[in-house]
Amino acid sequence: MCASMLGMLRRSLPLLTAFLLAAGAGLAVGDDSTRMYDPRFREGAPSDALAKGPPQLSRGHLHAFVDLFEAAFDVALPAASEQALRDAMETAYVDGDLAWREALFDLTDPIVNLRCCARCGNTSGVRGCLRSFRRAVDERVRKDPKHPVHRILLQVLEQRHEVIWLGDPEVKRLAADAYLEMVQFVTSLGRNQTVKFSPGQQGALRDYLARDLRRLAKAEREKLEVAHRTWLLVKARWDRGRDTTRFRMRREAVLLLARLAPTEGGLTVDPGSTLKTYAAAASKVAAADRPFDAATAVARNPKVLFKALTQGLALDRGVPTFTFMYR
Repeated sequence: MCASMLGMLRRSLPLLTAFLLAAGAGLAVGDDSTRMYDPRFREGAPSDALAKGPPQLSRGHLHAFVDLFEAAFDVALPAASEQALRDAMETAYVDGDLAWREALFDLTDPIVNLRCCARCGNTSGVRGCLRSFRRAVDERVRKDPKHPVHRILLQVLEQRHEVIWLGDPEVKRLAADAYLEMVQFVTSLGRNQTVKFSPGQQGALRDYLARDLRRLAKAEREKLEVAHRTWLLVKARWDRGRDTTRFRMRREAVLLLARLAPTEGGLTVDPGSTLKTYAAAASKVAAADRPFDAATAVARNPKVLFKALTQGLALDRGVPTFTFMYR
């Protein structure tokens, strides 16, 4: 099924595609109270042309490569790594020869067929195609490890085996980093301002949580073990969600931070039903604690974090078996 459909679909349409840097320097926080924290994890239309051909490179081709790579290797690319990969692929496409361009299409073309296979319940066909993608990437990376694109992929593939949080089960680095990106996302929503860890803070918090989260029950650690998959779903639900969905997530984030505020019994806030009332409640929450301390409190409480995400973005309505289906 995969092979026959691939031949029919090949290139018939474009595929559907100031933070602080010093450790200890604090968090990047949006200080314009008139602005709404409203992230987009995947901007632009898949049909957007990124480079002239032949054949033309569209944004959807990069979307497809990222989706297939994350599904085939069971990872979630950290935000910085994903942006670096997209930039490197676009540059390599412009500078590369026709053979390099054809190789990229060979890798990304199966995404349409894979989604069809997954919807039809053909899991064996999907797994077979993902294995083929994985072998092709491994072969290309081994053949030319110094290529700018391959260097980024190698770094990510090495990190996926690195155990960060010992325990039962162990939590790998990319899952831990995805969890901390979720923490930043929810903290930012709850405060209505951009909150991001510096590299030094992220490393320090990872080390701190290695001790703090080891005491969690096995069921909670199992959620951390697959936090990278949850994060992919969260980003997709947010980007594709309606205004009502995003507001529900904003509300859950405000209430979460209010409960964790460093006051006896937490804060009492009412996000209301409009962006104005939400912003007022978020402002009250933001005034109660420093950004890093608020984010740390969220990170130390994965149970309530996952509950807020589940209620805000309806994660309990079914999770696709394969992560490329999230988009």
